[in-house]
Amino acid sequence: MNTPSKSFVYTLTRIASRYKTELAQSFASNGYPDVTPDYWIVLEWLWEEENITLGQLAKRTNKDKASITRITGGMERNDLVVRTPSASDKRSFLISMSKYAKSIIDDLKQIEEDTLKHATKGLNPIEVKELVRMLEHLFINLD
Repeated sequence: MNTPSKSFVYTLTRIASRYKTELAQSFASNGYPDVTPDYWIVLEWLWEEENITLGQLAKRTNKDKASITRITGGMERNDLVVRTPSASDKRSFLISMSKYAKSIIDDLKQIEEDTLKHATKGLNPIEVKELVRMLEHLFINLD
């Protein structure tokens, strides 16, 4: 399909939306219908560092605190995260991965990797790495 050139924001928004849809469908078709792309982003950060506050998680995931509160609430209902009261601040909670999430993280990583391979078919690994580098550069410029 040969479409006319569109604005950068149109192209970027379209690919982000389509990739998130594809990833959600991949999770669902592989037996994880309750894992959304937003949940996956949180799990990736928690895999690197657990027992962090909602504020820290919001900053790392680039989401506002209200969104991360809603996301982690859904994740808790789906047994993906555990919230524990902070010992140092009774108003704060620490978020960590549940045992269930830890047991499926390798499967989820593979599903995301397969989805990325499908999306970048026709690009060599160096081109994919460069694409990610350029997108990160744009993000840093706008941060």
